[in-house]
Amino acid sequence: MKAPTSRRELHTKIDSLSQQGVDVVTGVVDAILSPAHTQLLPDSWLTTPSWAEGFLARLRAHHALSREPLSTTQFEAAFESACESAGWTVGSSASATQRFFDTTITLPGEQPKRISLKASSATGMNINWIHISKLTEAAWIQDTRIQTKRRDKIVELFKEYREITDCIIMLRGFKSDNAVDYELIEIPTSLFDAVDHLDTATAQLSTIPIPVNIKPPHLKIRVDRSDSKITLTGIQVDICAVHGRWKLEAQH
Repeated sequence: MKAPTSRRELHTKIDSLSQQGVDVVTGVVDAILSPAHTQLLPDSWLTTPSWAEGFLARLRAHHALSREPLSTTQFEAAFESACESAGWTVGSSASATQRFFDTTITLPGEQPKRISLKASSATGMNINWIHISKLTEAAWIQDTRIQTKRRDKIVELFKEYREITDCIIMLRGFKSDNAVDYELIEIPTSLFDAVDHLDTATAQLSTIPIPVNIKPPHLKIRVDRSDSKITLTGIQVDICAVHGRWKLEAQH
Protein backbone atom coordinates (compact mmCIF):
# COMPACT_ATOMS: atom_id res chain seq x y z
CA MET A 1 0.00 0.00 0.00
CA LYS A 2 1.30 3.41 -0.96
CA ALA A 3 2.35 5.60 1.96
CA PRO A 4 0.23 8.76 2.37
CA THR A 5 1.80 12.05 1.30
CA SER A 6 2.52 14.48 4.12
CA ARG A 7 1.28 18.08 3.90
CA ARG A 8 4.89 19.29 3.94
CA GLU A 9 5.75 17.05 0.97
CA LEU A 10 2.73 18.39 -0.89
CA HIS A 11 3.74 22.00 -0.27
CA THR A 12 7.23 21.22 -1.56
CA LYS A 13 5.85 19.66 -4.72
CA ILE A 14 3.51 22.60 -5.36
CA ASP A 15 6.36 25.09 -4.93
CA SER A 16 8.22 23.36 -7.78
CA LEU A 17 5.33 23.66 -10.25
CA SER A 18 5.01 26.12 -13.10
CA GLN A 19 2.12 28.60 -12.98
CA GLN A 20 0.19 26.39 -15.37
CA GLY A 21 0.72 23.47 -13.04
CA VAL A 22 -0.42 25.53 -10.06
CA ASP A 23 -3.58 26.47 -11.96
CA VAL A 24 -4.39 22.81 -12.59
CA VAL A 25 -3.71 21.82 -8.98
CA THR A 26 -5.86 24.71 -7.77
CA GLY A 27 -8.74 23.45 -9.88
CA VAL A 28 -8.37 19.95 -8.45
CA VAL A 29 -8.19 21.25 -4.87
CA ASP A 30 -11.24 23.45 -5.42
CA ALA A 31 -13.12 20.42 -6.78
CA ILE A 32 -12.12 18.24 -3.82
CA LEU A 33 -13.32 20.96 -1.42
CA SER A 34 -16.58 21.52 -3.30
CA PRO A 35 -19.90 20.51 -1.69
CA ALA A 36 -21.29 17.09 -2.53
CA HIS A 37 -24.45 15.39 -1.36
CA THR A 38 -23.68 11.87 -0.10
CA GLN A 39 -26.03 9.06 0.87
CA LEU A 40 -24.44 5.83 2.13
CA LEU A 41 -25.96 2.44 2.91
CA PRO A 42 -25.93 1.90 6.70
CA ASP A 43 -23.56 -0.88 7.80
CA SER A 44 -22.24 -1.32 4.26
CA TRP A 45 -19.18 -3.56 4.03
CA LEU A 46 -17.93 -1.39 1.16
CA THR A 47 -18.72 2.27 1.80
CA THR A 48 -17.04 2.52 5.17
CA PRO A 49 -16.13 6.10 6.20
CA SER A 50 -12.50 5.81 5.04
CA TRP A 51 -13.41 4.13 1.75
CA ALA A 52 -16.24 6.56 1.00
CA GLU A 53 -14.02 9.56 1.74
CA GLY A 54 -11.30 8.27 -0.57
CA PHE A 55 -13.72 7.43 -3.35
CA LEU A 56 -15.50 10.79 -3.16
CA ALA A 57 -12.15 12.61 -3.33
CA ARG A 58 -11.39 10.74 -6.55
CA LEU A 59 -14.81 11.51 -8.00
CA ARG A 60 -14.26 15.20 -7.27
CA ALA A 61 -10.74 15.17 -8.71
CA HIS A 62 -12.02 13.54 -11.89
CA HIS A 63 -14.64 16.25 -12.36
CA ALA A 64 -12.06 18.98 -11.89
CA LEU A 65 -10.84 17.98 -15.36
CA SER A 66 -13.87 16.40 -17.00
CA ARG A 67 -17.59 17.00 -17.44
CA GLU A 68 -18.21 13.32 -18.20
CA PRO A 69 -18.92 10.58 -15.64
CA LEU A 70 -16.22 8.00 -14.95
CA SER A 71 -15.70 5.33 -17.57
CA THR A 72 -15.19 1.69 -16.57
CA THR A 73 -11.40 2.01 -16.69
CA GLN A 74 -11.46 5.19 -14.61
CA PHE A 75 -13.87 3.60 -12.15
CA GLU A 76 -11.60 0.58 -11.73
CA ALA A 77 -8.67 2.85 -10.85
CA ALA A 78 -10.74 4.98 -8.45
CA PHE A 79 -12.25 1.89 -6.80
CA GLU A 80 -8.91 0.20 -6.21
CA SER A 81 -7.27 3.42 -4.98
CA ALA A 82 -10.12 3.97 -2.49
CA CYS A 83 -9.68 0.39 -1.26
CA GLU A 84 -5.97 0.95 -0.73
CA SER A 85 -6.59 4.24 1.08
CA ALA A 86 -8.99 2.35 3.38
CA GLY A 87 -6.14 -0.02 4.27
CA TRP A 88 -7.44 -3.03 2.33
CA THR A 89 -5.34 -5.40 0.25
CA VAL A 90 -5.95 -5.03 -3.47
CA GLY A 91 -4.98 -7.41 -6.24
CA SER A 92 -5.98 -6.71 -9.82
CA SER A 93 -6.75 -9.77 -11.92
CA ALA A 94 -3.59 -11.47 -13.16
CA SER A 95 -4.43 -10.86 -16.81
CA ALA A 96 -6.41 -8.36 -18.86
CA THR A 97 -8.12 -11.40 -20.38
CA GLN A 98 -9.10 -12.86 -16.98
CA ARG A 99 -12.68 -14.01 -17.28
CA PHE A 100 -15.42 -12.67 -15.08
CA PHE A 101 -13.67 -10.62 -12.36
CA ASP A 102 -11.44 -7.53 -12.45
CA THR A 103 -10.05 -7.16 -8.95
CA THR A 104 -9.66 -8.92 -5.62
CA ILE A 105 -9.94 -7.04 -2.35
CA THR A 106 -9.33 -8.35 1.13
CA LEU A 107 -10.65 -6.61 4.21
CA PRO A 108 -8.86 -7.26 7.53
CA GLY A 109 -9.88 -10.62 8.97
CA GLU A 110 -12.01 -11.59 5.97
CA GLN A 111 -11.72 -13.81 2.92
CA PRO A 112 -10.81 -12.16 -0.40
CA LYS A 113 -13.67 -10.89 -2.54
CA ARG A 114 -13.38 -11.34 -6.30
CA ILE A 115 -15.25 -8.48 -7.92
CA SER A 116 -16.34 -7.60 -11.43
CA LEU A 117 -16.33 -3.82 -11.91
CA LYS A 118 -18.71 -2.14 -14.34
CA ALA A 119 -19.60 1.48 -15.09
CA SER A 120 -22.22 3.09 -17.27
CA SER A 121 -23.45 6.58 -18.06
CA ALA A 122 -25.53 5.63 -21.09
CA THR A 123 -28.23 8.08 -22.11
CA GLY A 124 -31.69 7.02 -21.03
CA MET A 125 -30.70 4.70 -18.17
CA ASN A 126 -33.68 3.68 -16.07
CA ILE A 127 -33.29 4.46 -12.37
CA ASN A 128 -35.14 1.25 -11.46
CA TRP A 129 -33.41 -1.21 -13.82
CA ILE A 130 -29.76 -2.04 -14.48
CA HIS A 131 -28.34 -2.92 -17.88
CA ILE A 132 -24.94 -4.57 -18.36
CA SER A 133 -24.17 -4.55 -22.07
CA LYS A 134 -21.37 -7.10 -21.74
CA LEU A 135 -21.23 -9.39 -18.76
CA THR A 136 -18.72 -11.64 -20.48
CA GLU A 137 -17.71 -13.03 -23.84
CA ALA A 138 -18.96 -16.46 -24.86
CA ALA A 139 -17.24 -17.79 -27.98
CA TRP A 140 -19.43 -20.89 -28.07
CA ILE A 141 -22.50 -18.83 -29.06
CA GLN A 142 -21.56 -18.81 -32.75
CA ASP A 143 -21.25 -22.59 -33.02
CA THR A 144 -23.88 -23.95 -30.64
CA ARG A 145 -26.97 -24.74 -32.70
CA ILE A 146 -28.42 -27.78 -30.90
CA GLN A 147 -31.06 -26.57 -28.46
CA THR A 148 -30.08 -28.78 -25.53
CA LYS A 149 -26.42 -27.84 -25.90
CA ARG A 150 -27.34 -24.14 -25.95
CA ARG A 151 -29.21 -24.61 -22.69
CA ASP A 152 -26.32 -26.57 -21.15
CA LYS A 153 -23.77 -23.93 -22.21
CA ILE A 154 -25.80 -21.13 -20.61
CA VAL A 155 -26.19 -23.06 -17.36
CA GLU A 156 -22.50 -23.98 -17.33
CA LEU A 157 -21.39 -20.38 -17.94
CA PHE A 158 -23.43 -18.92 -15.08
CA LYS A 159 -22.40 -21.72 -12.74
CA GLU A 160 -18.74 -20.99 -13.50
CA TYR A 161 -19.40 -17.27 -13.06
CA ARG A 162 -20.79 -17.85 -9.55
CA GLU A 163 -17.85 -20.06 -8.63
CA ILE A 164 -15.26 -17.49 -9.73
CA THR A 165 -16.90 -14.13 -8.96
CA ASP A 166 -18.43 -13.02 -5.66
CA CYS A 167 -20.28 -9.96 -6.89
CA ILE A 168 -20.59 -7.26 -9.52
CA ILE A 169 -20.05 -3.66 -8.41
CA MET A 170 -21.48 -1.14 -10.84
CA LEU A 171 -21.14 2.63 -10.89
CA ARG A 172 -23.91 4.44 -12.74
CA GLY A 173 -23.50 8.10 -13.63
CA PHE A 174 -26.55 10.20 -14.47
CA LYS A 175 -25.50 13.45 -16.12
CA SER A 176 -27.51 16.67 -16.11
CA ASP A 177 -26.65 20.25 -17.05
CA ASN A 178 -25.53 21.22 -13.55
CA ALA A 179 -24.57 18.00 -11.80
CA VAL A 180 -23.63 14.34 -12.05
CA ASP A 181 -25.49 11.85 -9.88
CA TYR A 182 -23.62 8.64 -9.08
CA GLU A 183 -25.02 5.38 -7.79
CA LEU A 184 -22.83 2.50 -6.59
CA ILE A 185 -24.66 -0.83 -6.76
CA GLU A 186 -23.71 -4.37 -5.74
CA ILE A 187 -25.30 -7.08 -7.86
CA PRO A 188 -24.90 -10.41 -6.03
CA THR A 189 -24.04 -13.39 -8.21
CA SER A 190 -26.58 -15.41 -6.20
CA LEU A 191 -29.17 -13.86 -8.54
CA PHE A 192 -27.83 -16.32 -11.13
CA ASP A 193 -28.74 -19.38 -9.04
CA ALA A 194 -32.06 -19.69 -10.86
CA VAL A 195 -30.22 -20.23 -14.18
CA ASP A 196 -29.56 -23.81 -13.00
CA HIS A 197 -33.26 -24.55 -13.50
CA LEU A 198 -33.46 -23.16 -17.03
CA ASP A 199 -35.43 -25.41 -19.37
CA THR A 200 -34.46 -26.08 -22.97
CA ALA A 201 -37.38 -24.21 -24.53
CA THR A 202 -36.80 -21.02 -22.53
CA ALA A 203 -33.09 -21.15 -23.32
CA GLN A 204 -33.92 -20.57 -27.00
CA LEU A 205 -35.57 -17.19 -26.36
CA SER A 206 -33.75 -14.06 -27.51
CA THR A 207 -34.33 -12.60 -24.03
CA ILE A 208 -34.42 -15.15 -21.20
CA PRO A 209 -36.27 -14.21 -17.98
CA ILE A 210 -34.62 -15.26 -14.72
CA PRO A 211 -36.34 -16.73 -12.75
CA VAL A 212 -38.75 -17.97 -15.40
CA ASN A 213 -41.82 -18.17 -13.14
CA ILE A 214 -41.62 -14.67 -11.57
CA LYS A 215 -43.12 -11.53 -13.11
CA PRO A 216 -41.37 -9.27 -13.45
CA PRO A 217 -38.25 -11.45 -13.42
CA HIS A 218 -35.23 -10.42 -11.36
CA LEU A 219 -33.19 -10.03 -14.56
CA LYS A 220 -33.08 -11.02 -18.21
CA ILE A 221 -30.28 -12.68 -20.16
CA ARG A 222 -29.53 -11.94 -23.80
CA VAL A 223 -27.29 -14.34 -25.67
CA ASP A 224 -25.93 -12.12 -28.43
CA ARG A 225 -24.87 -14.25 -31.39
CA SER A 226 -23.62 -11.30 -33.46
CA ASP A 227 -21.05 -10.24 -30.84
CA SER A 228 -20.62 -13.56 -29.00
CA LYS A 229 -21.37 -11.95 -25.68
CA ILE A 230 -23.76 -12.24 -22.74
CA THR A 231 -25.83 -9.16 -21.92
CA LEU A 232 -27.88 -8.66 -18.75
CA THR A 233 -30.85 -6.35 -18.77
CA GLY A 234 -33.80 -5.49 -16.57
CA ILE A 235 -31.92 -6.20 -13.32
CA GLN A 236 -34.15 -4.87 -10.55
CA VAL A 237 -32.34 -2.26 -8.46
CA ASP A 238 -34.52 -2.97 -5.44
CA ILE A 239 -33.14 -6.52 -5.10
CA CYS A 240 -29.55 -5.26 -5.20
CA ALA A 241 -27.59 -3.28 -2.59
CA VAL A 242 -27.10 0.42 -3.30
CA HIS A 243 -23.94 1.12 -1.30
CA GLY A 244 -23.82 4.82 -2.01
CA ARG A 245 -25.19 7.77 -3.94
CA TRP A 246 -23.36 11.03 -4.64
CA LYS A 247 -24.40 14.27 -6.31
CA LEU A 248 -21.54 16.43 -7.58
CA GLU A 249 -22.21 19.92 -8.86
CA ALA A 250 -20.67 20.82 -12.21
CA GLN A 251 -17.25 22.49 -11.98
CA HIS A 252 -17.28 24.07 -15.45
